[in-house]
Amino acid sequence: MFGNTQREECSRVKPGACPAADREALRPNRERMVVDEAPPAKARRLGKYRGADSSVSIRNIHMMHVLERIAARFNDADIPLLVLKGAALNLTLYDRPDKRPMGDLDLLIRPEHIDESFALLETLGCLRGEPLVREDFFPRFYYEAEYSTGSIFPVKIDLHVRPFRPLRYSRLVPVDALWQRAEPVRIGRAMVLIPSAEDMLIHLAAHSAIHGNSRAVWLQDIKHWADAYREVIDWDRLLATAKAWHLAPAVQAAVKRAERDFGPVCPPEIRERLFQLRGDWRDRLALYQAPRDADHPVAHVLVNVLCTPGWRFALAYLRAVLVPDRGHMDEWYCRRHWGWLAWAYLLRWLWPVAKHVRPLWTLFSKVETRKSGIHGIGVFATRDIKAGELIARYSGKEVDRDGLYVVRHKDPSGDTRRYEITGKLKFLNHCCQPNAELTGFNLVAIKSIRAGQEITIDYGEGTCTCKRDGRRRENPPAAVTLADVA
Repeated sequence: MFGNTQREECSRVKPGACPAADREALRPNRERMVVDEAPPAKARRLGKYRGADSSVSIRNIHMMHVLERIAARFNDADIPLLVLKGAALNLTLYDRPDKRPMGDLDLLIRPEHIDESFALLETLGCLRGEPLVREDFFPRFYYEAEYSTGSIFPVKIDLHVRPFRPLRYSRLVPVDALWQRAEPVRIGRAMVLIPSAEDMLIHLAAHSAIHGNSRAVWLQDIKHWADAYREVIDWDRLLATAKAWHLAPAVQAAVKRAERDFGPVCPPEIRERLFQLRGDWRDRLALYQAPRDADHPVAHVLVNVLCTPGWRFALAYLRAVLVPDRGHMDEWYCRRHWGWLAWAYLLRWLWPVAKHVRPLWTLFSKVETRKSGIHGIGVFATRDIKAGELIARYSGKEVDRDGLYVVRHKDPSGDTRRYEITGKLKFLNHCCQPNAELTGFNLVAIKSIRAGQEITIDYGEGTCTCKRDGRRRENPPAAVTLADVA
């Protein structure tokens, strides 16, 4: 079962008559979500929900099974995992799997567990998504990384190191925000954490406001959560936390919109105190710009610089935007000539215009990434490439583990070092009859490649079952790594 809120018991308690010692008894049942059947078996039993949207139910149940497997692996590694938004609400608030559709799994980890978390997800067959921003921006200047798993029922996983996107909040919202008062919840054979009742309402409201209150389901979540936990929420703590985290304008905007569409959210006296909280002009400017970031990237950068506390941090961010390090430009600009780095920077500054002139940017970038017919995301040629031609380079990040995106190199002394492939080349797919190969840190064509054709490499023996007899199998098992290709 999904979460089962004990609304009747809560409704009998008078406002103000819920001491802290009694709050736990009033909380919705957080132990009811037991994932003990495969999605098809579970789906056959959905008929008991009259009028249920079976497609939403099947997808939600499948996503909960994925979450259980991920959580179990994190439990085994002793890495805490905090669940946000749809999955957290389906675990605690909504009592039927068709009530609250989920688009993805939002998971929060501590920054010190990034590498271990990536490795765990990749051992489960999860594939890295295309970075929404530059790879080197995460985690210092960006708050999440994207993974996906499955092909028939793909599940998108957003792995967060901070709960909110705007760069201002990375400096103002404490590192342990949502963790301090987090509460354990069982999901099948695993345990996860969810925010406390107060922190959950703040997160739901701030998330909705940062995205322009653009989806009714987010506003309904705010209303339903506040109704279900009205006698449990410590409203004084909620107000103090919203003020301390500089989220008062965001919470105000979301609550106001939710009340307009669905009715009262807070008790009247709490609402009055909430709207008396004042944020400064930078809080309001960051909130105004946040829903417009994708459409106005220049304004996005300027607002981040103006509103983010710490001038050294803000200047480091601006420098990273305008003048990326040599390793990143080496991957981004594939040609080599006198003064190539200066030309690469110039092209990057002109990129908002140049990217719309395909003949121009294909002169400098021979590859692009998009959905692959082989597996997940693939690397494709933007123009014709001759055999023996250098296609692209990657700088690599030295690591001490194997993984889906890790290759081995021997240094001049004969020692083997492991590097995680960075940039677009991490999405290279396998083929037993490849058209390219990795040589050191370079990707080189071994046969002619036409514009628009996917670029593939041979992952090595054991990748597939073709037995090297000329037959072609292009979809390798998810657990195969690139460790032996270089």
